Amino acid sequence: MNVNFSYPEFYKELESFLPTSSAEIRRIWATTIIEKDIDIKELSQLLKGEQKIATRFLWLLSEIGTFNQKKLLDILPFLLDLSDHLDPNYKNSFASFWRIVGVPLENEGIAIDLLFQWLLSPHTNVTIKTRSLFVLYKLTKKYPELKNELKLCLEDLKDKYSKDFEKRANKILITIGQ
Repeated sequence: MNVNFSYPEFYKELESFLPTSSAEIRRIWATTIIEKDIDIKELSQLLKGEQKIATRFLWLLSEIGTFNQKKLLDILPFLLDLSDHLDPNYKNSFASFWRIVGVPLENEGIAIDLLFQWLLSPHTNVTIKTRSLFVLYKLTKKYPELKNELKLCLEDLKDKYSKDFEKRANKILITIGQ
């Protein structure tokens, strides 16, 4: 990257190199976005591009959240609204985002609905199910009335997925059952 920072050049760099980017370069870009306080709303136009660009941009957002939770948390309501107009599969990334930075207060209702949908759907992969499980468990601390619903879901999911998922679900079942 140039010493004289240029937003248009940075955007073009992302657009050109995201499809083949490594985790290492995405970490560098995430650091740049944080240090230069680049507006993620403007960069979010990358989600409207080709699928590989959009997917890697979602991974980049996770990197941003890992380095600066507030920067990602602040933009999540906007991104959730935007996701209604994008490939529906992109919305699954919110399970990761919410696990990294938490759920914005204004999105808690829809987040709870989505997380339960992902947890119960036979079409959701086990990684998203696991992340959904962790976020829902965290939300039960704020909303204890969710414990029973989560408990019922986990009991229904027993023996249907990987041993790792089952182990995590059982651990949460024990914790919320107390």
